[in-house]
Amino acid sequence: MEVVTEQSAHEAARGLMSLGDLDGASKIADAEIQRLGDKSNTTELWRLRFIRTDVIDAHGDTEGALRYLESLPPPDAGDVESSAALRMYRGAYAGFLGRYESSHRLLGEAAAMARGASLLKLEADVCLSWAFIFFRQKDYVSSDRLFRAALKLADKVGGWRLRGHALWGIGKNLMIQEHYEEAMPWLQESLGIFENAGARLSIAMAWSELAVCYLGLGDDQKAMELFRKAERVNHEAGVVHNYQVVLANIGNVYLHRRDHFTAISYYQRALALAREIKDPVSIKKWTRNINLAYARIRQSIDETNPRIA
Repeated sequence: MEVVTEQSAHEAARGLMSLGDLDGASKIADAEIQRLGDKSNTTELWRLRFIRTDVIDAHGDTEGALRYLESLPPPDAGDVESSAALRMYRGAYAGFLGRYESSHRLLGEAAAMARGASLLKLEADVCLSWAFIFFRQKDYVSSDRLFRAALKLADKVGGWRLRGHALWGIGKNLMIQEHYEEAMPWLQESLGIFENAGARLSIAMAWSELAVCYLGLGDDQKAMELFRKAERVNHEAGVVHNYQVVLANIGNVYLHRRDHFTAISYYQRALALAREIKDPVSIKKWTRNINLAYARIRQSIDETNPRIA
């Protein structure tokens, strides 16, 4: 009976996370972790610990999430699922922080362990995590390969989450390479899956990628509509990483409209959050966007007041 209670707590917390209720998920996970105590080291306890770190990371403290995992005693020797998942989480967080060598090593170990134990669902999760790290490094070939591998595994495992995020990742890779028309069907299919599941945070992610496509195709009004919806969801949920990305993308819409000073204000807000959560990739991107906007202002001034030689 105890196992059923633990499983129910884990499933309930995951369900709340998918709905965007991070605080509710955290309360369930923390209460169950406290109930089990320090002496327990079960697979279910590790699942709850991973929920705790997901929430910590979502609120912008990736370093804190990694530090928490590294402070824990290792899983039992026979608990392959927890051992592989621990490597996956540590590898993903290391990658978010720009520590790519250790990230790839840990994710590679996690993938091998999951595959060797025929843990298909976990293997698919590792593929998704690893694909996103390659995406951040601009290795879109490797990222696409892993997202597609995750999609194949998702078809075997079933369920909305893995399939939806694999489709989203394939579309995201196409979007970032400016293949907007090709990206949109993948993103729209993922959006439909997320909407059917009522997964607010995932819906907001799909909105954001579709908005980039609309902006790239010249429809800044539709892009802004979707960005504003994603902004609201991420702000309400307190998902700092996604929120700062949406702010920067809203800045891109204003840059497209030649409203340079408004664009800069959004880039500066995004940059402040990126620095707060120690996201090296975003810090670099938003700084570059600010410089680009100022360059556009200088260009506009030069065009309005041409110098006479």
